[in-house]
Amino acid sequence: MLPVEPKLGKMIILGVVFNCLDPVLTVVAGLSARDPFLMPFDKKDLAESAKAQFSARDFSDHLALVRAYDGWKDAERQQSGYEYCWKNFLSAQTLKAMDSLRKQFLYLLKDIGLVDSFQSCNAWSNDEHLVRAIICGGLFPGICSVVNKEKSISLKTMEDGGVLLYSNSVNAQEPQIPYPWLVFNEKVKVNAVFLRDSTAISDSVVLLFGGSISGKALDGHLMMLGGYLEFFMSPSLANTYVSLKRELNELVHKKLLDRNFDVGSHGELLEAVRLLVSEDQCEGKFVFGRKPSPKKSAKELQKNVISTKGSGGANPKSHLQTLLARAGHQSPSYKITRLTNCKFRATVIFNGLNFVGQPSSSKKEAEKDAAAEALQWLTGETQSSSKAVEHMSALLKKSKSKKQLHSTKWR
Repeated sequence: MLPVEPKLGKMIILGVVFNCLDPVLTVVAGLSARDPFLMPFDKKDLAESAKAQFSARDFSDHLALVRAYDGWKDAERQQSGYEYCWKNFLSAQTLKAMDSLRKQFLYLLKDIGLVDSFQSCNAWSNDEHLVRAIICGGLFPGICSVVNKEKSISLKTMEDGGVLLYSNSVNAQEPQIPYPWLVFNEKVKVNAVFLRDSTAISDSVVLLFGGSISGKALDGHLMMLGGYLEFFMSPSLANTYVSLKRELNELVHKKLLDRNFDVGSHGELLEAVRLLVSEDQCEGKFVFGRKPSPKKSAKELQKNVISTKGSGGANPKSHLQTLLARAGHQSPSYKITRLTNCKFRATVIFNGLNFVGQPSSSKKEAEKDAAAEALQWLTGETQSSSKAVEHMSALLKKSKSKKQLHSTKWR
């Protein structure tokens, strides 16, 4: 048994399976010990600058921790460990405690037969995209959404709603975070809820290394955490992710049941997963409204965008709600009117705007039609997803300005 929390133990197992054990051991040791980054009150700015150097603008406190530890080990070999710690505002005592924990973890892994040699489990230790994915695999469902606004960032968790980043986090210093999600290990509540540590991740990472997937792959609409996380894509792509995730879970399960099982025999699967998490770096391209990858043509991108009308594709109501949430707006409300011909007409209301759908035989279909009308106006029928969000933001901002002017007029 590993003397760590279950989620950190899972992270170590994934590090073994994906041959990047060294950085994962550092992350787990750091999360099991005290924070090695010192923040003296009278030198806080200097300490934050020193920590930011380890970030390399990869939007991860955990990867910054790995670089700080690796730098300390190099300095220790040159008999300059204390000087390194003094210069970079690091606790030598905490780093030594982390080093001791790493050795303990490795000894236990060898003792239970999961690791033969340290070298054999580190072929991909330099792949930071893969390490980021394994961090997600351990910390999920500690996740919050990221919405980049003009001058600020909005963060929300399922349990707490709006949250803030702890001032010591490298991500707290960033004006924008070009990823759709952050995973975190710890949050604290003072006057508000603060995330102490975080790592930015893409949609591919969440889908492959997060929790179980629900929804209908045939409709291209996948969900996690009871619908809190939603992903829209082409049906074929959705099926690919569901299949890869299933195979990945089976691979980890086999390794745990049979310690002699050769994970390398599934090299194609591991390479496919590794490729996906590295190619989807910052775009969040599988969530409607995120900037798409420039490698795809406009025609290919349009196939991944949910149709806003017609019987195919995902539910327009879910699509509209997700799109508004990603843009930082409140959920829409619906008003139903019963017509004389036993049909129903729905009006969807959000941001001071009303959209009326066509008459339908049921209330549910009427609401879907009204949502489709709103989506058509918000996104434009012929625009790519990135242009759609620009168009939507401009329209909503314009409508809000008009509403404010109208209100001022009647005061």
